[in-house]
Amino acid sequence: MAHRRSSVALSLACAALGIAAGVFWSPRDDADLRERLPGPVAERGFATSNTCRACHPDQYDTWHASYHRTMTQAATPSSVLASFDVVLEDRGFRWRLERRGDEFWVEMPDPIWFDNPSWFMQILDETWPDAPPQIEARVVMTTGSHHIQNYWVRRPDAEGTPLRPDDGALIAVPWAWLIDEQRWIPNQDSFLTPPSDASGRSSRWNANCSQCHSVGTEPRTSETYDRFDTRTVELGIACEACHGPAERHVGHYRSPIQRYLRYFRLARGDDPPDPTIVNPAKLAPRRSTEVCGQCHSFGEWLDQEAYRSGGIPFVPGGELDLQRRVFMYADDPADSLLHTMLDADSLALEGRFWRDGTSRIAGREYNSFLGSKHFSNSDLTCLSCHSMHAYEAPDTQLDPSLTGDQSCLSCHADFADNISEHTRHRIDSSGSDCMNCHMPHTTYGLFTAMRSHRIDSPSVRISTESGRPNACNLCHLDQTLEWTSRYLNEWYGQPLVDLGEDERSIAAAILWTLKGDAAQRTILAWHMGWGPAREASGETWMAPYLAQLLTDPYSATRQVAHGSIASLAGFSDFEYDYVAPPPVRKARADEALARWRRAGGPREVGRRLLIGDDGAIDLTALLRLLAERDQRPLTIIE
Repeated sequence: MAHRRSSVALSLACAALGIAAGVFWSPRDDADLRERLPGPVAERGFATSNTCRACHPDQYDTWHASYHRTMTQAATPSSVLASFDVVLEDRGFRWRLERRGDEFWVEMPDPIWFDNPSWFMQILDETWPDAPPQIEARVVMTTGSHHIQNYWVRRPDAEGTPLRPDDGALIAVPWAWLIDEQRWIPNQDSFLTPPSDASGRSSRWNANCSQCHSVGTEPRTSETYDRFDTRTVELGIACEACHGPAERHVGHYRSPIQRYLRYFRLARGDDPPDPTIVNPAKLAPRRSTEVCGQCHSFGEWLDQEAYRSGGIPFVPGGELDLQRRVFMYADDPADSLLHTMLDADSLALEGRFWRDGTSRIAGREYNSFLGSKHFSNSDLTCLSCHSMHAYEAPDTQLDPSLTGDQSCLSCHADFADNISEHTRHRIDSSGSDCMNCHMPHTTYGLFTAMRSHRIDSPSVRISTESGRPNACNLCHLDQTLEWTSRYLNEWYGQPLVDLGEDERSIAAAILWTLKGDAAQRTILAWHMGWGPAREASGETWMAPYLAQLLTDPYSATRQVAHGSIASLAGFSDFEYDYVAPPPVRKARADEALARWRRAGGPREVGRRLLIGDDGAIDLTALLRLLAERDQRPLTIIE
């Protein structure tokens, strides 16, 4: 305790030296780069993270080590992770990337050309070119640093062409760098999107990404979103995104008297909320959760015109509902504002939600949490599980004191003495982990199935009505929906569900893999590589189904399937490129099936796996299920 007090005193004392030493985020030694990035924001009470560092060095260091901090960065040799000096080709177009000293450049087809079908533009303007003009632009910014990194250019003025100038826009290079695999892929192949011949479409950081990938950004865009004078406080997700503008806090503690008064209050154990700054841990539960919900939600700002000019109106500690409409799904268009907002676009709706209203997009945890009774009937907040400054690992930012079942048992203490009585699984089994049953991996993003933040219980009825896989069949991949319904009835009194012949006789995982939509297929492909599911289900039967997914029309599904099949015994050296031409992918899928057969096929057999006692796949049943596949196009926008 004495050490903590002295550390607090030292931090407060050093404020006199560093409190006003805030440094704007852009590189000071690169005037050209600074000119191409958004300019600074003035007169809104922000101070930047560098100012926080003087008095809060520990918190600054943990934030600096997080992926929040590196979400958006100026493109410098220390931030760019990709290999440049390469020529990339896709769908008949070419991009030449080059490093020039400490600068990164790309020669590319003008991305504006891809925004409008040329045949349509030719009707309006005969001068619209049949092929995109080439432009050369400096890469000025990066987004992402964990799984995927994207790159942004400031498009030069296109004088002398019929293409609009798009002044001030930060436009994505339509390629993504896969960090773990150390390779480039077309950007459209980094998302779960329908197959397309399109390439090179542009997206603008100013218009959308900036609202959550930076602090205090003002888009300052024209009504047609083709002119930008964007300003930002700080690139990346920094201190003031969660704590609010800190200028008042900085000014208050510039006084030595105020610093020492604060120190003495802390020394005697008195730590009330500081009125000069927001601490989400000291807010009421709903207000605390809304600090995260400002970004981790799918919705829109109520005053779009104000946002377009002045940026996000929400300030931590305020009421999010007063400024943001968070979209929720309803089957009946008359009952759903989302249908109105998206013009009943089934592609947009199905991509974002399961049909019971549960979000299935990574990073939109707030939408799912709103559908949980814990949101309104408990004090549960994001900080009940996560910590921004004392986390176990930067990829999850889970509080190490609340890992495992501790965050759940802190409220549900009545289960703590005999967990197995509630779970009907051994206490050392993954089936006794609270989150595996109540927060299953039914959300998709970044080639991964992620935990749902709609905390509920497994339900076969919900699975059949909404398509959302239930936790039991995501672990027991070899079992049917009827098997699950029977146990949920016997153990927890859930009503038995009226099921069809396939649902009674074929494993649910196989039905979702063969008949399901793109999200179901991808989530099941991931679970076939998940350790707890393999332990519960066996794994020698999985290769044929994963091999079938290697030819899936969705590139992201193929990538996830490859990750799972490569982790099977005998497949560690299996080579496969998920963006290779279709004939090459088909040949590799055939090789995977042949390898499985050479290894002796499955040890697990039975009708529910469509595998006979001789180890052969029931091709008649498999082809029938494939013919019944849900082919509706689906896009998950991360």
